[in-house]
Amino acid sequence: MSFRQFVINNVRRNPKVYGPYFFTSFFAVTMFFVYALLVFHPEFKDSIDSSSETMSYFAMIGFQVSQVIIVIFSAFAIFYAVSTFLKTRKAEFGLLLIQGINKKQLVKLIFWENMLAGLSAVVCGVIFGFIFSKVILLICSKILALTETLPFYFPWKPILLTFGVFGLMFLVISFVTSFTIRVNNLKALLASQKEPKKEIKAAWYIALLALVLITTGYGIVLIFTNRESFALTPLFTGVILVVIGTYFFFSQLLVFMLTRLRKRERFFFKRTNLLTFSELIYQMRDNVSTFFIVAIISATAITAMGTSSAIGSSGLAEMSENPYAITYTGYGQDTISKDIISYTEKTLQGDSYKRANGHFYQFSDDTDVFYTFLSIEDYNALMDLRNEAKITTPPGTVVLLPTESLSELHLKSDAPDKIEIQLSNQKTTLPVEKVAPINRFPYASSSSSVEIGTIIANQADIDALWQEAEVRYKNPKDNYNSKIPYTIFHMVDWESTAASAKKLQNNVDSWNEKNQDSDKGIYTGFESLAIQWQTMQQTNGLLLLLTVLCGAVFYTFSAGFIYLRLHSDLKRDEQQYKMLFKIGLTKSELHKIVARQLRVMFFLPLFVAVIHSLVAFLALQNLLDFNIWQNVGIVIGIFIAVQAIYYFFVKYQYLKQLRRIMK
Repeated sequence: MSFRQFVINNVRRNPKVYGPYFFTSFFAVTMFFVYALLVFHPEFKDSIDSSSETMSYFAMIGFQVSQVIIVIFSAFAIFYAVSTFLKTRKAEFGLLLIQGINKKQLVKLIFWENMLAGLSAVVCGVIFGFIFSKVILLICSKILALTETLPFYFPWKPILLTFGVFGLMFLVISFVTSFTIRVNNLKALLASQKEPKKEIKAAWYIALLALVLITTGYGIVLIFTNRESFALTPLFTGVILVVIGTYFFFSQLLVFMLTRLRKRERFFFKRTNLLTFSELIYQMRDNVSTFFIVAIISATAITAMGTSSAIGSSGLAEMSENPYAITYTGYGQDTISKDIISYTEKTLQGDSYKRANGHFYQFSDDTDVFYTFLSIEDYNALMDLRNEAKITTPPGTVVLLPTESLSELHLKSDAPDKIEIQLSNQKTTLPVEKVAPINRFPYASSSSSVEIGTIIANQADIDALWQEAEVRYKNPKDNYNSKIPYTIFHMVDWESTAASAKKLQNNVDSWNEKNQDSDKGIYTGFESLAIQWQTMQQTNGLLLLLTVLCGAVFYTFSAGFIYLRLHSDLKRDEQQYKMLFKIGLTKSELHKIVARQLRVMFFLPLFVAVIHSLVAFLALQNLLDFNIWQNVGIVIGIFIAVQAIYYFFVKYQYLKQLRRIMK
């Protein structure tokens, strides 16, 4: 048998060693290829540009940064994996040295084994990505809410880039790892599997510090993530404290708790608890890093997916500044141009829509305080568009309308009893009848104070105030009062109006080019809820592709670490359980012990990740008026289901290996 055949057989006949290494590398290569497939697509940038040039810029930058992150993390993860399973093969290397292989040949063997497994992953990842590239483009087009599906193209640039980057990475890793294995001491190599593990020590004050850091981090995140005092610096500080606390949780607090349980004799010596918890304490030295990585990566992925799911909801889009399908706002005009209205009716003729017209009145009093008024008739017409509750108010009274979250919070707790407006040496007092539910309108940017918001009044009262406000300005050039007309078209299935909205947008742009007058302030504004939602979906899609797919790569490597850790301990566990079997350990007891240990290994990090994510979602909910918990529940359920499937698969395989020694 030639040396080349020996290398191939070594890799082919050790699927439990090279299997996780190959699969995780294959997954990382495939994700990298997906990003490259989009970055080099000839029509991808133009498709994003059609919605937002800024979105296109961040998309390209984000994909490129994600590729770099995947490569860097893959390099560290693969190097860690290779180093770990090389340590498990020390006894095998010792036997090879006894059989006559020299140190140079052993280094060469390790190098080509790693290269063979790595390059196989690259080839398979690229082939898989290429075969399913059409499906990938369809999925990405859907996720990014592109109006036209990205067509298939031959991705020769992504193929070359993937082969170049990962080929070089595996070359460097194989070269470095082949020289890291110590082969000078033959006796140490042969006795490597018999080296006893040292018990990790836990200090009570560091264990307490873990709780303090996590609790403080949670508190900072929840306190500073709200509508009144949102700040990024405290938010990042809280996240960093939680990350540090999580590491101390696994390395100190968890070990401290297990050690305390061991001192409770009635619990510790009950049935198989002695074996289960003793083994867990010793395993923590090897599993701290794995638990920590899995917990942080899972928390990041869960939070990203849950946030993406919430942002992509059409219900959240309707809670934006303007909840109506098509909105025209006029400046320097009494009404919206008839040409614009007729073109809109012609474009939307196949849709069942409702229409509403009205005005906002904005003026200042003698103390230079600005107010925005909306007549109750116009308000009710807007309410009718979405079949919402109408209101009434007696003449001479007003209703306060909060137009943003801050004003809503203030008016709910401390609404004024009356509004006093000083105009032309005459004070007008308007009693506040009530506070209307928060709503957003085409002219939501009120120049009145945040606490007051928009004021709803009867048209007769508004006309009287308007006349008094106009008298203040003898020179029209000094008049800053504004009477702003709007026309709104709304339909239930507004999500389908994106294509029509782009035509209407172009029509308004053309009208403004011909009729816009900066001196007179003539201009027509246009807003489309479908386009706003599409932008939100693209933001959501980018977040999904840039964070969740990266998180999936990290999570896959973490899952590989768990499997690799179990495999590295398998021979020692076989010897341990073989001795226990001789002194009376039953198969059912073996199953119970292994199941307990594996449940801790698989679900404890996930449980910590879910707790971290729930705190993040609580903070997110404080910023939104939209219920996100249904989306959150689905995302968490998916993660638990995937982890459960992986747990049962690994448990079956692990027990299958251990049962052989009990026959």
